[in-house]
Amino acid sequence: MPKVSVHVAHDKQPDDALAIVQPALEKTVRDFQGRDLEVDWQDTRGTFSFKSMAFTIKGHVAIQDEAVVVDIDLPFAAMMFKEKAEKALKKNISRAFEQA
Repeated sequence: MPKVSVHVAHDKQPDDALAIVQPALEKTVRDFQGRDLEVDWQDTRGTFSFKSMAFTIKGHVAIQDEAVVVDIDLPFAAMMFKEKAEKALKKNISRAFEQA
């Protein structure tokens, strides 16, 4: 499966960063007409899945000390959205940190 990987630097405490990332992730899902977002957080690591069009998208989020890392596994049929997904994730997460 093709992967999308996004790294966004931050200077927040892990709990604060998590509170910023969750809504940014939700916005990105909405931007892709996604639905049924499920996120399972274990401390500062999370797994998520959602549906968009006919695809189920899965991924992982890691809140590190100085960066947020989001990895998404795209189905092969969704490969055409790889660059768009990467840009949207980076934009939404970066903007959320700038506004925090």
